[in-house]
Amino acid sequence: MTEAFNLRLWLEGLDPGLLHVATFLLMLLEGAGVPGIPGVLPMIAQVAAINAGHTTLAAAVFWGTLGNWLGALLGYAVGRWGLRWLPARWLSRLEGERTRTLLERWGGPLLIVGRVVGALRTPVTLVSGIVHYPLLPYAAYSMVGALLHVGVWQVLLWKFGPVILTELERWGREILLYAAPLLLLALLGHWLWRRGRRRAVPPEDSVLELAEEEAAHPPR
Repeated sequence: MTEAFNLRLWLEGLDPGLLHVATFLLMLLEGAGVPGIPGVLPMIAQVAAINAGHTTLAAAVFWGTLGNWLGALLGYAVGRWGLRWLPARWLSRLEGERTRTLLERWGGPLLIVGRVVGALRTPVTLVSGIVHYPLLPYAAYSMVGALLHVGVWQVLLWKFGPVILTELERWGREILLYAAPLLLLALLGHWLWRRGRRRAVPPEDSVLELAEEEAAHPPR
C-alpha cells in the first residue's frame, strides 16, 4: 500500500541553504513587480524549516526582505533605464497618470504601501523609475516596506503555519482533483477569447493603410 504523501515532512526535509536561495529568488521577482509570483509559498516552507529546527525566524525574514528589497531596486532600474524590455501590454498600463499623481502626492508612504499591497507593487515600482524618483529615498522607503511586508507575513505564518500545513495536507488532494480541470478550462477559455479578440480587431498596419488610401482618394 502506498504511503500517503506528508507535505510537512517533505518541507522539513528541504535543504535550508537551497530554501533560503529559493526564498531570495522568488521574493526578488515579486519585489521587482513580476505578476503572479507566489511569495507566500517560500514563507510557508520556511515555517516548516523553522519548526524542524533547520533555520530561524530571523533568517527567514532576512532572506525574504533582502530579496524583496533588491527586487524593488531592480524594478526601479527597469522603469528608469530598461522600458524597451517590457511587454507592450505592461507599457500601456503605465501610460495613465493615476500612479504618477499618487506618487507625487504621497511619495514615501506610497512606496511603503506599494511593497505591502500586491496590486500597487508593479505600477509603483516601475513608475518610480520612469519619473526618476530620487534613488536614495526610494531605496530607504522600499527597505521599510519590504521589512514590513515580509516580517508581518512571516511572523503570522510562523504562528499559524502548522494549522495551514495540516489543512493543506487534508484538502490538498481534493482541491487538486477539482482545481486542475477548472484551471485548464479557464486557460482554454482565455486562449479562445484572446484569439477571437485578435480576429475582431484589425491589425494596426491594415488600419494605417486604409487611412492612407482614403486620404489619397477622398470621396467626391
